[in-house]
Amino acid sequence: MFENGRIRVLEERVLQPDGSASSYTVVEELAGAVVIVAVDERDRVVLLRQHRYPIDAVTLEVPGGDVPFGQDPLVQARKELRDEAGIDAGRVDVLGRFAPWPARVRRWSLAVRATELDLSHLAVDGQDGDESIHDVRLYTRAEVGELTATGEIVDANTLCCLSLYWARFPSDQE
Repeated sequence: MFENGRIRVLEERVLQPDGSASSYTVVEELAGAVVIVAVDERDRVVLLRQHRYPIDAVTLEVPGGDVPFGQDPLVQARKELRDEAGIDAGRVDVLGRFAPWPARVRRWSLAVRATELDLSHLAVDGQDGDESIHDVRLYTRAEVGELTATGEIVDANTLCCLSLYWARFPSDQE
């Protein structure tokens, strides 16, 4: 139906479990994604404030970006962290993968944890053509919990990535 180099919109014929035929509209991303929970030695998380055109809102998100097929997502995670927040990570580990909107979008995201952070250049360092990053800051677990509860963190990639992180690395204070 449509393709522009970043996405492809497909109308697919499918056979339902009851045997009936129907059509299904699918948005296929032409790259994977990596999202990064960057955590300092005090368990504070790096979040970016950026404007997102499709919902015309400023969101609070973990760093992340596209991973062209065939490229190493951990290498791309380091690049995204450096480009979006000015941070170098000494260590990057896989937390897990998830599908942020499997009802309509064919795309997998890989969640990673970045530690041993060099925060000496923490700042909005660089932006892609479709990014408008306003702020980069460290937040405690309590602050992130409050921002999530009040609806200030709405990005599915961020929420999934944080959930995977906190499931694997619960707080010492809980």
